[in-house]
Amino acid sequence: MKRKLFIFMLVGLLLVAMTVGCGPKAPAGGGGMQTYTIVGIFPLTGVLSTFGENSAEVARLAAADVNAWLEAEGKNWRLKLEIDDTATEGPVGLSKMQSWFGKGVKFFAGPMASGVAMECLAFANANQILYISPSSTSPALAIADDWLFRFCTTDEVQGPALAAAAKAAGVEHLIFAWRGDTWGDGLQGAAAKSLAELGIAVDSNLLRYDPLQEAFTSEAALLDGYVSAAVAKGIPLNKIGVNVIGFEEVVPFMVEAAKYPQLRNIAWIGSDGTAFSEALLQTRVAAEFARDVKFINAMNKPAELTEKSNFDRVRNHIQEKLGRETDAYSYNTYDIIWALAMSIDRVGYDSVKVKEILPEVTKEWSAVYGASGYIELNEYGDRAFADYNYVMLDDNLEWFIPGYFDGLTKQIHWETRVF
Repeated sequence: MKRKLFIFMLVGLLLVAMTVGCGPKAPAGGGGMQTYTIVGIFPLTGVLSTFGENSAEVARLAAADVNAWLEAEGKNWRLKLEIDDTATEGPVGLSKMQSWFGKGVKFFAGPMASGVAMECLAFANANQILYISPSSTSPALAIADDWLFRFCTTDEVQGPALAAAAKAAGVEHLIFAWRGDTWGDGLQGAAAKSLAELGIAVDSNLLRYDPLQEAFTSEAALLDGYVSAAVAKGIPLNKIGVNVIGFEEVVPFMVEAAKYPQLRNIAWIGSDGTAFSEALLQTRVAAEFARDVKFINAMNKPAELTEKSNFDRVRNHIQEKLGRETDAYSYNTYDIIWALAMSIDRVGYDSVKVKEILPEVTKEWSAVYGASGYIELNEYGDRAFADYNYVMLDDNLEWFIPGYFDGLTKQIHWETRVF
């Protein structure tokens, strides 16, 4: 009986040891090699999958670079990066965070979509989970002292960039069509406010659609009707624009819109959700339509780069691995992995301590090595300032940058004038 009891106790101890070993280990005084885990929760599927694939690949690059630095410096720990898919859906992202937290993970890169970031917020705040998004821009998430940090500016900056593009395109009357979630609502509101400041009228007809929607037959027909109504009121067709704020669901929207001749003669404004979209390039009808209507998008512009910046390293890596130009937010992802790693190196795998030093560590790292340029976080833990590149399709159906919007002066600087 005693022998059986001993065996049961031994098995129990082994199970405990195995369970503890699944999560990141705390620093030990014995000097043994430690492993600390960061999980990248990115949209590998769903309507942000292009961006998610870019960021996942860049996160792997950053983790490899971190481990090379740790080895060269003789550090007694290594970084373990795990990648998981949010499917661009809030409940999925939350379940992934909860699952990894159950394994002891306290640090996350991502999610990318504001709706997913919002879904995770209460759980992260309650459990002191530190997560950094490379691309969540909703003003609704600009919250002081929460556990979400964002290495991008909010749409309070992108809104004026979209309005300025509409003004440059000669738009005097604009119709909104947007995905009805935290991100879409926030950007639509910011853009509408900026349009009013520029004297551009906003149509009273609003096309707010379900984020899970896949077919846009009705929306295209409604948009055509709204344009006809505006023309009937005496507004010239070439003075009408539409701002489509969405992710890759803009592709089926444009496929349907291409069936209406007058929708080819109005200005089309996009956003960072559709800039550099691979899905758009892969659908010929939508790509040709976007080219013909001069579909112009705004995307976070990497800040001024230093001599030791990792911008080229990230850009070249994605071109080599995925054969395309990467999006601006993937540069933020590279900096996120490094900022977390450098903070963990200083204070250990302790989210409370890392949260305290993260803003300063981020400034120090990015001022010299930042792939996205210098990053200063504001009182809400968001990137404080940034400019926006404009992104369009050229005659060869390839993305190019004709100019940028200066977030400080509110002026457009064209390299290739398109309007």
